[in-house]
Amino acid sequence: MIKDAKAPSKSSGTSVCRGCQQGKMVQKPFPSNRDKRNYDTFELLHFDICGPMEENSLGGSKYLLLIVDEASGCMKGFCLRAKSESEDCIKTYIMKVQTQFGKKVKFVRHDGAREFATNSLKAFYEDEGIEQQTTVPYAHQTNGTAERAIRTIVTIGRSMLHHAKLDKCFWAEAAMTAIYVKNRLPSPKIEHKTPFEIVYKSKPSVKHMCVFGCRTYILTPKEKRLKWDPKARAGIFLGYEEVSKAYRLYDIEAGQVVISRDVNFDECRRPGRRLARYRR
Repeated sequence: MIKDAKAPSKSSGTSVCRGCQQGKMVQKPFPSNRDKRNYDTFELLHFDICGPMEENSLGGSKYLLLIVDEASGCMKGFCLRAKSESEDCIKTYIMKVQTQFGKKVKFVRHDGAREFATNSLKAFYEDEGIEQQTTVPYAHQTNGTAERAIRTIVTIGRSMLHHAKLDKCFWAEAAMTAIYVKNRLPSPKIEHKTPFEIVYKSKPSVKHMCVFGCRTYILTPKEKRLKWDPKARAGIFLGYEEVSKAYRLYDIEAGQVVISRDVNFDECRRPGRRLARYRR
């Protein structure tokens, strides 16, 4: 307690110190429970882009576009050469959601970046009856769902690259594999279910999953080898090809990414540290 302090008169109102406001004002906190609505699967989608990356991917990509479903936490990633490519990716994904899952996208939320608010996309949103929600300028927390998701994927992908001893040019493969894995991990936000289970109504199988960056042996088709040629060639495991249920692999000798289902894995070995001598 203090002595001799005069209580302010109720009629005088509250005085605001201009100097204090100019010298001490900080950004208002962002309550995490502001939006209490329970959304249906794919009803609200969040967008964000990460990049340009320090090094182009093997396919020449510089950016990562991430789309996150509010209800399930399910993520979809696209690796882009330019930000302008995001428009077609967004349109394609929204139409896929409607045709394959029978769900209607009603809201999209992003930070107001130009690539998310082109005239063509605005017309598309209008035609599809989608409400576009943009976050407050210089307040990235209001797009927190997408930004946290990107931070999570980059963190996982970076750890995978370092563990595998692979160069930064493999960032796209690491990011897409991180998304694949994250969609199959339980989350307390959805009652310890996986995003995959929420979307596909069945529990995901993980028996096919392997250590990123481990050594692989890729079968060479008999049509492409002579009688005394080796039947397999060395490779590095990079991820999963969802459409064909095959694996994405780096053919060390050919110096390129290949897709194959005829693969044997040696998860105890990581040839990435010796890859530099093959790529000279």
